[in-house]
Amino acid sequence: MSYGFDLVEFQGDRDIEAYRLFVLDASHFAPAVTPLFYQGVVQHMWLYPNHLAADYVSDPGRRGTAWRSYKGYAYLAADMTTEEERREREVKFRERMTQLMADPWEPWERWKAELISYYDHYIPMNLEQMGNGELAVHLWDIWDFDRKVWEIHMIAMGVYISGFMAFRDLATEVIGLQHEDPAYAKLVSGFDNAVFQLNRGLAQLAQKALELKLEGTFKPPYEQVLAALEESAAGREWLEAFHDFIYVKRNGWRMQRMLEYNTPTWIEQPHLAIADIRRLIAVGGVHVPDRHRERMVREREEAERELLAKVPPGQREWFEFLMRAAQAYEYFCEDHDYWCEFRAPSLVRRAAMEAGRRLVKSGVLEDIDEVLMLLIEHLIVGTAGQERNAALLKTALKRNKEEWLHNVNLPYPGDEVPLFLGDPSWLATVTGADALLNIPISPQRARPDQVGAICVGSAGAPGVTEGTARVIHDHTEWDQLQPGEILVAPLTMAPWTPLFSTIKAVVTDTGGVLHHAVIVSREYSIPCVAGAMDATKKIKTGDKIKVDGNLCRVYIIE
Repeated sequence: MSYGFDLVEFQGDRDIEAYRLFVLDASHFAPAVTPLFYQGVVQHMWLYPNHLAADYVSDPGRRGTAWRSYKGYAYLAADMTTEEERREREVKFRERMTQLMADPWEPWERWKAELISYYDHYIPMNLEQMGNGELAVHLWDIWDFDRKVWEIHMIAMGVYISGFMAFRDLATEVIGLQHEDPAYAKLVSGFDNAVFQLNRGLAQLAQKALELKLEGTFKPPYEQVLAALEESAAGREWLEAFHDFIYVKRNGWRMQRMLEYNTPTWIEQPHLAIADIRRLIAVGGVHVPDRHRERMVREREEAERELLAKVPPGQREWFEFLMRAAQAYEYFCEDHDYWCEFRAPSLVRRAAMEAGRRLVKSGVLEDIDEVLMLLIEHLIVGTAGQERNAALLKTALKRNKEEWLHNVNLPYPGDEVPLFLGDPSWLATVTGADALLNIPISPQRARPDQVGAICVGSAGAPGVTEGTARVIHDHTEWDQLQPGEILVAPLTMAPWTPLFSTIKAVVTDTGGVLHHAVIVSREYSIPCVAGAMDATKKIKTGDKIKVDGNLCRVYIIE
């Protein structure tokens, strides 16, 4: 039982009979997450928001997404509707979507404004000045805020992802447009978002460093760069701009591993941002999407006209409506990463780390990071009365830490943590019913041995290129990546985005048609093959490979 949460434990045959197939979500929850984050995910994301979101739009294909924990890892399944339910919900879905998406950009902008009002309240708080009782109240408060963020996140995701699914099905049915077609890539490309704006800010800081002839100052280990910049007038001028970017504009509220609480924010360790800036200095401080956006907007508008002309007049209005919804989803998908998945977990981490600091001082914990092995109730009890509850907390710490250390060291996917629980032949059915499953996985396009490729993916971004592979497993290896290489990784998420300015292509083990690597690669105009299953095992650093994003295939060049 994962940290005592039996409600979401995988129930074996009973769950398989009910849902047919569960899919490992290695894109968000691998390796196994810490107990504190696990509790947040279970209470705030898994128990109810996905079903709330499906009901909110009367999604025809699903009642929601079922989540299960197996050996500390997250598995998803589609809670599919019956045919009778589908027919009933389709009428309501069209009515509801017409109301919600009359202006497809407006719902997210409204929800985002609500989030910003919360951030304006919480970010300026000084937790170090709070008394223990005040911090205990704040811990409850920020925990409930995190729940609210996940409600907004999942309802918004439900609205936009349902629009995407409806458009995907209609476009295939009416004009034969498939998600992997280059025309589709043009249709949904050329949109800016908050993650790209953050990366544009990093590129501007790289440009300023080049203009001030500071590139040499950035060559030492990045932990030393900020101190070195203090030693010159030009460096201090650059640091003013950096301070504005990190603190005033609040771009420092993000972690190296998105969602999870176990990596520091740029607010805590601003030198972490230096690594991204140094990589951008090496490629001239260019924000790549800006180079291509004018062309992409032009091509998108041309694709819209060409595709709409193929649609029968009686279906054209609804087709265009859903097309706009699908475009809005592509914008929302990266924009919400910044406003939901960067900031809210960063604020939970700040509160947890302050509790941890006090628990270390009182002798309850030996190391501040041990606070992530506890649950929110432990943090609140410990903060309010550390000495009285020391034995309770140490018992919970020992139990949870042992379980986490076992889980986090399990190879994934593998024999103990398989990619699927249930019957894999249901994959096309469940991903067709629940678009959320298309983030971690979609059906592969072909078998590698059938097409002479070393890997075949399930989704991609168009283009073909050749180059040298660099296998990167997680954020601790980012510095190994060299400009012009092809990134091969288990996954990518929003914190990986600055790397896309330096690479020729990307190949990932996990990911489906809605995966981060696919969406971002289109905007950076590089080929991508996502969902290649075992690319990081078959491909070695230094291998010469060919990446065909059009066919979702990867070849070793002899």
